[in-house]
Amino acid sequence: MSELETLFPPATGYRNLISPAAVNETSGRYFPYTERHLHALWFDEHLRPENLKTSRGEPVVVENPGRWNLEAGPDFLGAVLLLGREKRRVAGDAEIHIFSNDWKNHGHATDSRYVNVRFHITWFPGKIDESLFPPGTVHISYYDTCTTDLESIDLTAYPYQAPRARAEFPMVGKNPDEIFQTLESAGEERLRQKTMRMAWLIQQRGEAQALYEEIAAALGYKHNKAPFRKLAQKLPLAMLAQYGEDWKTVYAVLLGISGLLPKQPGAKWPDASKKELRSLWDLWWKEEHKWEEVEPLTKADWNFSGLRPLNHPVRRLCALAQYVTAGSFQCLEESFWNQRVGWTGKAKKAELVGKDRLNAIHLNVTVPYRLAKGDASALENLSVEPMNSVIRETAYTLFGPDHSPKLYRTALARQGLIQIFNDFILKTSGKADNPMMPV
Repeated sequence: MSELETLFPPATGYRNLISPAAVNETSGRYFPYTERHLHALWFDEHLRPENLKTSRGEPVVVENPGRWNLEAGPDFLGAVLLLGREKRRVAGDAEIHIFSNDWKNHGHATDSRYVNVRFHITWFPGKIDESLFPPGTVHISYYDTCTTDLESIDLTAYPYQAPRARAEFPMVGKNPDEIFQTLESAGEERLRQKTMRMAWLIQQRGEAQALYEEIAAALGYKHNKAPFRKLAQKLPLAMLAQYGEDWKTVYAVLLGISGLLPKQPGAKWPDASKKELRSLWDLWWKEEHKWEEVEPLTKADWNFSGLRPLNHPVRRLCALAQYVTAGSFQCLEESFWNQRVGWTGKAKKAELVGKDRLNAIHLNVTVPYRLAKGDASALENLSVEPMNSVIRETAYTLFGPDHSPKLYRTALARQGLIQIFNDFILKTSGKADNPMMPV
C-alpha cells in the first residue's frame, strides 16, 4: 500500500509534527485500528471475546479487567483473571498492544512502571521473548477469537483525559494561515488513514463488497453502524444480484434478515402503510426459504435510543435496497451518489438520505474508495463535514471560545480537527505508545 502514501504529501508533515498512532504494520501485517480500540475491547464485557485463551491454550475468564489508567504506565491496573480449567486466580496490571514486539519497541522492558504487569494482550500473536517480560507474564491474543466490529466502537464512550492545555498542541505561536495549513495537513492524514483502511478492506472483501459494506455502515450512522455492516456481510452483494433491478424484493429480504419487518401493523398506521407492509410480507414469504441458513438479526441488535425518525434503519434499508439494485457498487458514479433516493411505496416521495448524510458518505466512504484505487482527483471538491460535537470540542480546546470558525471552513480543515481530537484529546495516557510509523 506504500504507493498510496504519495497521494497525501501534506500528511507526512503532520505526522512528523506530532508522531501519534496511525499506521500499524509490521512483518507485512497491517492493522487499520488503534490500541484504543483494543483498550475498549478489553474494558467492555459486551465487546470482549468470550473464548479468550493464553498463548499456551489455557482458557481465560476476565473477572476484572482492571482500572483504565489515564496516566503513564500500564494500560489497566489491578486486573484479575481466572486461568485454566482449574480457574487459577491471577492478579496484576495489563498492557495492551497490537503486535507482540511492541512491548520491546515501546521500551517497557526497561521501565520500572511495568514491573507489575501480569497480562500482555495483543491483537496479533507472535514470537515471545519471555526474558523481556516480568516473570510469569500471561500472553493473550485477540486474533482468532474476536468477532466484534472494531469500526463501530465509539471510542469517545470510554475514559479519556480532559483536553490538555493549549500550549501542548502544535498551534501555539502560529498565525491564522499557518493554523489553517496545519489543520488541512491533519485532514489529509485522516483521509490517508481512511484510504489505507479501505485498500485493506478491498483486499479482504473485493471492491464491490467492500464499498457495499462501508456504504451500509454509513447509512446506519453512529447508532447502527455495527448491525448495518453485519447485515451487509450476511447478505453479500453477489447473493443479492439474483434479484436484478427488483429493489422492492431486496428491501423485503433486507428487512426479513434484519429482524425489522413488523409482523403486524401498528394500530394507528395509515392504510397506505398497512398496504405497504402487506406487500413486503408477500415478497418475504416467497424468498425466506432461500435464506434459511442465514442467521437473522433481532430487534435487540438495533439501537433506537435517541434516534430521529428520519434516521430509522427501516428507512435507511430502503435506500440501501435501491442502491444495490441500481448497480452502484459495481460502477461508482458521482452523479448517482448525489441524488437522494425516495420511498416509492408512498404517494409522495420522501428523502431517505439527506444532504448532510450524503456529504458524510461522500467524504468518508466514496472518496477513500476512489483514492484506494489510485484516483487522486477524489481529493478535489470535497464535501464539508457537518459540524458535530468532536469538531466543536477540539476547536474550543485549540482556539478558545472566541475564535473564528473560518479557521476550519473547508472539508480538510474539519477532518483535521477530528484527527487532532483522536491524536491529542482521545489519548488514554501520556505514554508514547502507538508510534506513527511502521515498526
